[in-house]
Amino acid sequence: MFEKRKTLAYRTDFALEIVDYQRERIQYLIDHGVVHESGDFIEMEDVYLQFFEDVLDMNEEISIASVREYAESIRENIHYFLDETNERRRFQYQGNVRKILRKIGLRTLKNVVDLKRNVDVAYKQEPNYVVKKSRLKNLDEKRKGIKEMIRECERMMEHEVVFFKMASDPEMERTCMNVRNDFTEADHNLLEIEHQIIDYINQIEQQSVLFKKIRKLKYLKDQLTWREDTNVVRVMNDCNPVWMENRPYYKLRLSLDKIRNSEEAYEVIRRLAGKSISQRMSRTEAEPIAADYLEDTTEVVESVNVKEMWNAFKAQGNHLFAFILNYPYRMNRSLNDHVILYCQMATNYSEQLNFTDEYETFNNIEYALIYAK
Repeated sequence: MFEKRKTLAYRTDFALEIVDYQRERIQYLIDHGVVHESGDFIEMEDVYLQFFEDVLDMNEEISIASVREYAESIRENIHYFLDETNERRRFQYQGNVRKILRKIGLRTLKNVVDLKRNVDVAYKQEPNYVVKKSRLKNLDEKRKGIKEMIRECERMMEHEVVFFKMASDPEMERTCMNVRNDFTEADHNLLEIEHQIIDYINQIEQQSVLFKKIRKLKYLKDQLTWREDTNVVRVMNDCNPVWMENRPYYKLRLSLDKIRNSEEAYEVIRRLAGKSISQRMSRTEAEPIAADYLEDTTEVVESVNVKEMWNAFKAQGNHLFAFILNYPYRMNRSLNDHVILYCQMATNYSEQLNFTDEYETFNNIEYALIYAK
């Protein structure tokens, strides 16, 4: 019955088939107010229908009145909280405000989703242009109502500063933050829906103008005056859209059994493969790997042990650049290598070095005098 809720009614015969023709089971639902009977049909009660739609998130109605009622209920509970002296009841009113705030955020987002869906349905499924345009304008009014409702709730939260300071706790702060985030998301979606409604209405206007022109052209054609009163013949002669169309290509799919078992099919496939580019793209056996690629080779790379040099630098008293120049290396090093090592050690061990304001020059290279702490 819930699946067929959009039809006018549900026949009692169908319900009897589901319950194995046990009339007392249907009568039990009628006696308890779950369904009601009207002649040869039965229908679900509105309270249960609304319950299932809310639980399954299938309600397509945009309800702004419920949000207004929630906002008014928040104001009432805030006043009760401020006038109450009993801590237990004050905590109860505070919990009521928190619950209603969450409901307002969820209901607002639900209204925005329903509005977006109704706008798409109104434009894409309504065949009558006049009704389509009217429905879009009415949905735009509901969009304005939702936006105004968001502003009203935000103003209410800003004006009730005393309550939110007195009832401030981590849960209340988290709830207020979530509600504000919901309002921000809904506001962005409403702006997008507004642009979409404007675009849909403009398209309807253009389609309406085109429809009027086509209808007028049809009238002139019926009166046999369209060749003289319009330039339709010249326009149609100038149009040549056939050359822009893609060449039709029809695929013929062969049976797999015929391809596997038929020698004729195999011969045809072999001949086609020989004419196509797939023959040139076919895989061939790779050449053997050269023997020199498989030989083990060893490459020796000489480098400086920076850690060992740092330990030696700390044990002497000269500045860093002089130490690097006079260090006994086991390989030949250029001045550029010394400069790189100087910068590397100054960067890696900066916290353990004493940078002075004195400078010296070596081969047109100016460097700071750096000592170990």
